[in-house]
Amino acid sequence: MKTSRQTLSALEELRQIQLLARRSQSPAELREYFERVQSLRRAHLDDFDLQVVIADVHEEVVERARALRDGEAKPAPAGAEPLDPKTWRRATFIGLFCTFIILAAFFYLVQAARKSNLLLPAAPAASAKAAPASQPKPAPPPHAILRLYTDLVPGTVSIDHGPSQDLKDGELVLDHLAPGRHTVQVAGRSGNAEFTYDVAGNAAPQAIGDPSASNAMAVLVSTGNGKAQLVTNADNANVLLDGRSAGRAGPGGLTIDRITPAEHELEVTQGKDRQRFILTYTHSPALTVYVKSDPNTGTIVLVTHQDKAEVFLNGVLYRRRTSRGQLRIPLKAGEYTIRVHKAGFIDPPPETVSVKRDEETALAFSLQPVPQIATLAIRGALPGTMVYVDKDLAAVIGSDGQAIMSNIKPGLHAIVLRREQAVPKRFERTFHTGDVITLSGPDVMLAKTVVHEPSTALPVAAAASANTVAPDYNIEIKGVQVRRGGGFVPYRVPGVAGHYSFMALARKSGFLKHAKVQWYAGYRDAGDYVLFTLDGRHATVREIHAGKSFPVARAPFSMDAREWVQVYMQVQPKRIDVHVKTPDSKWVDIGGPRARLGQDFTKGKVGFYIPGKDELAISDFRFSNR
Repeated sequence: MKTSRQTLSALEELRQIQLLARRSQSPAELREYFERVQSLRRAHLDDFDLQVVIADVHEEVVERARALRDGEAKPAPAGAEPLDPKTWRRATFIGLFCTFIILAAFFYLVQAARKSNLLLPAAPAASAKAAPASQPKPAPPPHAILRLYTDLVPGTVSIDHGPSQDLKDGELVLDHLAPGRHTVQVAGRSGNAEFTYDVAGNAAPQAIGDPSASNAMAVLVSTGNGKAQLVTNADNANVLLDGRSAGRAGPGGLTIDRITPAEHELEVTQGKDRQRFILTYTHSPALTVYVKSDPNTGTIVLVTHQDKAEVFLNGVLYRRRTSRGQLRIPLKAGEYTIRVHKAGFIDPPPETVSVKRDEETALAFSLQPVPQIATLAIRGALPGTMVYVDKDLAAVIGSDGQAIMSNIKPGLHAIVLRREQAVPKRFERTFHTGDVITLSGPDVMLAKTVVHEPSTALPVAAAASANTVAPDYNIEIKGVQVRRGGGFVPYRVPGVAGHYSFMALARKSGFLKHAKVQWYAGYRDAGDYVLFTLDGRHATVREIHAGKSFPVARAPFSMDAREWVQVYMQVQPKRIDVHVKTPDSKWVDIGGPRARLGQDFTKGKVGFYIPGKDELAISDFRFSNR
């Protein structure tokens, strides 16, 4: 607890020194700040996080002193850059000049508009000719339509006393209605109906008078402009819309206000005769007609929002497909299992629906498009082989010799297989939606690179040594290991070049601390190593040399503290390259250091940095030099 307070106090003092140094105008003050920072560095040599902050403050104090020495520093508030008088005067002049230009342009536009308005009444024809020809034309108003639904199956329909035509499953839809008054007659085995409507332009067709029917209930609903006008042959019938009373349909019909574009449940009751319908309101003006006769028949209103979808009733393909995203199916009362199918869409699960007599039952299916992706599979490759798709690292082959990439977009892609000390291979493949393209066998075997040395005579012992094949080092630690604290935690690996791969999950400890994934390579001692850090927002690489920290690379990398991160690291004598990814992201190249003169990264240790009481879970740690 005492150590925690000391660290917090030192951190607060560093922040105060940083603030005072930014405002300081005295080299003597900066010298005092510098000496205090040095004493804090010596007092907290074993606190890595604090040492990083000390290095930043130290650098800022030195830069401030250098600026004062060169005469560049100007007093400025904390967090703001100083502004010299010359710059302030220049900015003021530029602002005034821009303001004058804007005011002048505004005055000119006002005068031009006034002049144009004065000329308009005098020359309307000329103004019309000057109108640009590319001006968009207003969209034509939607056409009025007629929709007729009946359970008189089989049934016929006659328009304006013309020849009778067979109804298809008791349904008729007319898209383009001729202006004027028209009469429609519907006939079936158990009943018939007749009604008259009038069409005026693109307005909703209006019913003329009440419909007449024999052994049937006829309901006509004219919809448009957010309103509905309902007439029926059922005298003084009670009308419910979506379960709420809309009034009674007496002589002249019933007006329903504020009806929204959607599917509505309409119920018409007269005495013991109760009929339910599904009313579809669209922006197009329409006259919807319902004729119900058979008391033992109901209707399924199938909604898919997709045209030409196939419908299966109890496993048997229905003879009609959906039109305008719907299909009405008159059926005897009972239970039915219904499923739908359309090419290019995922089949939704079937639904069981109960058809009730004298009622319409709505049944909706959501058809989702099939994802437009393909799959690339690599099998039988050596561990450590890297797979690139269009120059992006897509996968690294694990110990099982395979990798599956199931997010390849359709089209032509370049596939490259790479491995250290091997000749890369390149393929071009065309992927189609749903394809699985597999590379295996000789295609994934990469030949070793051959270095041709000048032919010189070698002693016998040297020749024997040259023919010796370097041993294979393959280390695999299966399962998950959880490490807690301990600072530098090394992993026992041979000091040779190779590939490392592992997954890690950091667990934070302490108040206001962020979980970090940190590992190191090329470790010789506490003052000489390379540190890699994932803090949730960035991936950073720093090289510690002679006890000082130097930034190497920094890249954006977003990661949730609760998810595993996958790491692939290649260590060579003169360079280290690292790629990282989360389960939902692609591989990100975060870079790495390049060796100094005489430096060999493979001679250092590899491990994890876990400060304080933090925990780090490590899974599937692998190393291979092939």
